[in-house]
Amino acid sequence: MAHQLRVALKHSDPKVFRTLVVPEGFTFHQLHVAIQCAMNWENQHLYQFAAGGLYQGTRITESLPEDEMDFGFDDSLNADETYLADYCNGQSKKLEYEYDFGDSWIHEISVNKKPNEEPLYPKCIRGGFPAPIEDCGGIPGFYNLIDTMRKSKKTAEEKEHLRWFGLPLTKHYEDVLPFDIDLANTRLINTFKDL
Repeated sequence: MAHQLRVALKHSDPKVFRTLVVPEGFTFHQLHVAIQCAMNWENQHLYQFAAGGLYQGTRITESLPEDEMDFGFDDSLNADETYLADYCNGQSKKLEYEYDFGDSWIHEISVNKKPNEEPLYPKCIRGGFPAPIEDCGGIPGFYNLIDTMRKSKKTAEEKEHLRWFGLPLTKHYEDVLPFDIDLANTRLINTFKDL
């Protein structure tokens, strides 16, 4: 049976979340890729999962080449070799996921009731509010960007800031980058059919 997971960005208001249904045999790395697709992110940064608390529980991280920087995660489990079923089938009801250690997008993952059917590919069944764009400065930078876009009159510095992100000067963030469940599911199918 599949796993149904609600992935919610902590400290976001309105709440940025996605509810995903993923196959039973998914690894944590595959979940990371599914979250990237559902959030419309570009998978350009490091990530980690944690069961039992982000800085105190069991860490599950991507494997890095030996010459990559060691972040002190030598006691962590490899995300390519650790399965969701080991944590989501009655053991942990909440997990945490951090993407981009600079912007520190921390998400709470709630394990929901198991769905009755096993999907061939991961599927997004619900979502709320568009996700932040990459490298915008974490939660404070994200909301500063949203507030700037909502202003009717912007300073020259604010206009330059929006241009740097490739955002228009006259629209709201939600209008430019809306959460589109159909697009999220198209990305999920296209990504996972090739894996």
